[in-house]
Amino acid sequence: MRINQICHSTFLVGAVVMSLVFWSCSDSPTEPSGGQLSMTSMYTANAFPASVPKVSGSVPSAVAVDSVTISRVRFVLRDIEFKSETDSVNLRTNPVVLELNLLSNLQDVGVTNVPYGTFDEVEFDVHRIDSSDLQGLSSSETTQFAHFLAGERYSIIIDGTVYQSGGTGNIFQFRSKIDAQQKYQLTTPLVVSEAFPAANVTLAVSSAGWFKNSTGVLLDPTDINNQSLIDENLKASIRVFKDDDRDGSEDQ
Repeated sequence: MRINQICHSTFLVGAVVMSLVFWSCSDSPTEPSGGQLSMTSMYTANAFPASVPKVSGSVPSAVAVDSVTISRVRFVLRDIEFKSETDSVNLRTNPVVLELNLLSNLQDVGVTNVPYGTFDEVEFDVHRIDSSDLQGLSSSETTQFAHFLAGERYSIIIDGTVYQSGGTGNIFQFRSKIDAQQKYQLTTPLVVSEAFPAANVTLAVSSAGWFKNSTGVLLDPTDINNQSLIDENLKASIRVFKDDDRDGSEDQ
């Protein structure tokens, strides 16, 4: 008789435990749903509509500049973030070298998973690289930063040729020490939902005003007196906009 009572009690305890397990599993919260945000980049030699006026105050070069051609452009970016009113999502925290395609072809910068929501701001740093930034990166990744670590450390390197009066061409390398956070409020927000699970922004860079002063006079990138003005022109030459169809134009 005692054996039957023990078995009956064990059965009741087991049934209660199984009921609790089933209840906890069935009522546990589900993972929030989400989609993806991505970023592409694009170079253009054309000026942006309603571009920001260039800062004045440069010292004219001793020799007039006829033209400037560009052969290579590299930016170091870091801490690329998408922001909503309630959330912030990192596309990338480690530094990356963005080498612009001078044929104006769109390039993929990165993609990340995000919760459903509306994202209306993009932030990133144009970053003056330091050797400590490269900890944890592979040797193949760190190689691309070698030129940025030389000398005084840089964030932007532009190679090209400057032509002065008389047709003389001189190869130059302009190196900027800009270290600035760039914030862009999107005119058209990025909406990630069950119906539209993927959205994209394009980071567009225009070289039209890099080597010009406020009156449109060409600046010699090899003249140290023009350094600060060109730096400001570079910071003003970036736009970020919604571009879900990836055609290089802002979505309406």
